[in-house]
Amino acid sequence: MKLEELNSKYNAFITLHEIKGNEKGKLEGITFGIKDVILTKGVRTTAGSKILENYIPTKNAYVVDVILREGGKILGKTNTHEFALGATNTSSIAGPSKNPIDPERISGGSSGGSAVAVGLDIVKVGIGTDTGGSVRVPAALCGVIGFKPTTGLIPTDGIIPFSWSLDTIGIIAKDIELIRHVFKVILPNDRRLVVVSKLRSRPKLGLFLFEDNEISKELLKSIDKISSYFDLIEIDLPLLRRYGNRVRRIIGLAEAASYHKDWLSLYADKYFKDTYNLLIEGSKILATDYIEALRYRRLLLDEYVRIFKKVDFILSPTTKIIAPKISEVIGNELRFRDLLISNTELFNVVGAPSISLPFSKINGLPVGLMISGEPYKDGDLLEVSKNIFDIIKGKMFS
Repeated sequence: MKLEELNSKYNAFITLHEIKGNEKGKLEGITFGIKDVILTKGVRTTAGSKILENYIPTKNAYVVDVILREGGKILGKTNTHEFALGATNTSSIAGPSKNPIDPERISGGSSGGSAVAVGLDIVKVGIGTDTGGSVRVPAALCGVIGFKPTTGLIPTDGIIPFSWSLDTIGIIAKDIELIRHVFKVILPNDRRLVVVSKLRSRPKLGLFLFEDNEISKELLKSIDKISSYFDLIEIDLPLLRRYGNRVRRIIGLAEAASYHKDWLSLYADKYFKDTYNLLIEGSKILATDYIEALRYRRLLLDEYVRIFKKVDFILSPTTKIIAPKISEVIGNELRFRDLLISNTELFNVVGAPSISLPFSKINGLPVGLMISGEPYKDGDLLEVSKNIFDIIKGKMFS
């Protein structure tokens, strides 16, 4: 099937437009899909919104410049939930991006188009942003790997922001070694030491957020397969579990509303309803509540870092549900948004590196396992994730 026909069926891209990089470089031969909130010079960047439907940037985002300089080839701008403010990827000027396993189901979002493009093997690597789970959620629902590095490591220059405090460039692919390679290349030189792994021989893994539901039970059955290679213990992060979702929501929506404050009055009729309602909610957040959320964020980070005296990594379900049907989601985007990001956003609020691996299936649909680590130990996280993934795929210790 031709690329145009494939895209017409799955809506992976908002704009198909090939951008060639240098002939030689560390990313030579690798194809990329770039989320449509990331600026591309001379190629429209819509953020999935009617407001920016004809916006042509005059510069590239930092990450785009690096990809092109190092020989990568961009095939287009991937579908996103409007302004990256949703987790379903159903509110977009291109229409919903569709799950590569079952096109009647959502891709998840907001970096859904990047996950779909990787899932369909249109590109080797999808570049997205992750503010509350926007890389890991679609990776989990589409059966690919989604990596959110430690917040702040990769410059977000040239990104249409959701939340300046929380936005993080993320990488989607089918291969962890490819993710590690791309991550190292796009990191500024003075930050590349975080890719170095100092993983100990038998890491201790903490189980967190597993509940009495279908996803957790299915994942725990698969996790049992790795118990002879790792020490597994149950852990709790009571402050993060109790306050993390609210703190992330206040910070994220207040900052989003700040960016959109002029457009909200000028273009109210152009926003998708769910996006508009979130931004209005953000505009009503008091300065005192925002400042208090920032203070709580520090407390949550302190608790999070302390847990690594007991464990090396944290295992959690990426999402609480498998991919629902698009017909179920349309009109109910906010309810599904909260369901999809309730686990992932906890690791955004503490800025932790976090990755979703395709770990199992329910009724033929992918289920993601999320592995999260200590901030700035991204190399260790990628190494243990590769080991766990190889064990599950039967490529290790055979």
